Amino acid sequence: MIAARATFPWPPSGLSPNGSQGNFHGKARLASAYKARCWLLLREKGKAIRPLPEGAAVARVIVTYCPPPRVSRYDFDNMGKRMKQAFDALAEAIGVDDAEWPVMVLQRGERCKAGAVIVEVEVAG
Repeated sequence: MIAARATFPWPPSGLSPNGSQGNFHGKARLASAYKARCWLLLREKGKAIRPLPEGAAVARVIVTYCPPPRVSRYDFDNMGKRMKQAFDALAEAIGVDDAEWPVMVLQRGERCKAGAVIVEVEVAG
């Protein structure tokens, strides 16, 4: 059963593990801004993600990457690292640390105008 579904903006390329190029403070600011943006999306009126019910366990998390037209290639390893702040914001919103997510399914979706990452949290039972 899907307990939570969130659509995040395509993460900035500056969050790539190869993206700091010595500018660690700039990357940290970018990461902080992306997490804040994701957190606000999770709290958006009418679509707010709520904590999972007491005792609910995350069975798996499905991540669908829908790149913008300008992105020609991306690999799952770098995308996972670029999405860390979004995953952290989602973990805070549902009340389950992402270290406790047992399975993550990564898949490629259709291209969309601005790019998006769709994350679905399934609970056991």
